Amino acid sequence: MSKLFKLSDFLLIPNLVTLFRFVLIAPMIITFKQGLQTYFLIILFVSLLTDFLDGILARKLDQQSELGKTLDPIADGITLFSFIILFNREGLISNYFLIFYFLRQLIILVFSLIYLPKLETVYGSNIVGKTGVCVLGIALCIFALRIENFYFMTSYILQISAVLLFISMLDYIRFFLNVK
Repeated sequence: MSKLFKLSDFLLIPNLVTLFRFVLIAPMIITFKQGLQTYFLIILFVSLLTDFLDGILARKLDQQSELGKTLDPIADGITLFSFIILFNREGLISNYFLIFYFLRQLIILVFSLIYLPKLETVYGSNIVGKTGVCVLGIALCIFALRIENFYFMTSYILQISAVLLFISMLDYIRFFLNVK
């Protein structure tokens, strides 16, 4: 384990909340695929709530950790990628966007693993990346909630998201290449 992470950090309340979000991914996908809309929406709401809560709890309880700063975007990325795959299989999201998102996450992961031993602190996501994820979330919500009247907008929303996420990825690469 990296010098940044402590085993005891797994037991911090905000990190347990984030880890719970990983547990919610499978039931969220299963309820969506089975057409159990009410259960899906409840699980989705809990997932979104825990994403919001972990950061608040970390600050309120003074339990901020490098592990938490790492786990949170991983949970977000896996959750988003799961839905991108689902909607790609339904023909709602293009293969190009699926491949782009996968490669973006893979590139950031590879750079993170290469440079992790040299890091003093985890590089948090930037405002461009957070905005890109929010924009992507809008498109995914339109699909998840099956708001067909807005499907015509989703290709534009996904394109805006891709541009923002690409710029964010370049910022990550810039950060890693400047690590000494």
